[in-house]
Amino acid sequence: FGYIWEGVYQYEDFDLLPSGAYQLKDNVTTNGNSRALIQPGDIKYKDLNGDLVVNDLDRTVIGRAYPIHQGGFSNNFRYKSFDLNVFLQWSYGNDILNANRLLFESGTRPYLNQYASFEDRWTPENTDTDMFRLGGQGPNAYSSRIVEDGSYLRLKTIDLGYTLPGTFMNRLKLNTARVYVSAQNLFTLTKYSGFDPEVAVYYSPLTPGFDYSSYPRPKTIVFGLNVSF
Repeated sequence: FGYIWEGVYQYEDFDLLPSGAYQLKDNVTTNGNSRALIQPGDIKYKDLNGDLVVNDLDRTVIGRAYPIHQGGFSNNFRYKSFDLNVFLQWSYGNDILNANRLLFESGTRPYLNQYASFEDRWTPENTDTDMFRLGGQGPNAYSSRIVEDGSYLRLKTIDLGYTLPGTFMNRLKLNTARVYVSAQNLFTLTKYSGFDPEVAVYYSPLTPGFDYSSYPRPKTIVFGLNVSF
């Protein structure tokens, strides 16, 4: 729930005053800041009720946190002494609120690194962009700008094993022995720009798909040996 993002203000949205300052035109909507503070390159939101002022009355549904469908698919393969298990997991139709971008695409804290996308920010020499200027984020508000497609297909688990032959086991006086290598979260297909589309920061049914300073699920590889006597 938030504002609908409409890019940034350009020079044509302003009147140039004799002093050289820019003043937002009377027929152009504000972004939540006072009209006198808004400058070219500032972030721009949609005015839903037509009063030329963006405020809480212009907030609306900007995404769907719950997937249309989700699930998993598992297959087991065997060939002679080899066995392979593959488990795929997916989620489709859900959105993620990437709140990290409110901080790392703001440019307001010089001691923090910014996302590479902020390099394309608005400047007088670079006006053909949707990224607002340095300090032009306006109200630090949730908007459709930071809502992203959270659909993904992930190779959740893959397990490859080899059962040692019986003649070798008899020498070692073992019933069976199987060596294996197992990997989790090996790769993920997704359009989400964050670290991990399988995100849940607050672990609450009321806050699904909210990503802020979350740790991604690690890629792990495990080697093992199963032995029975």
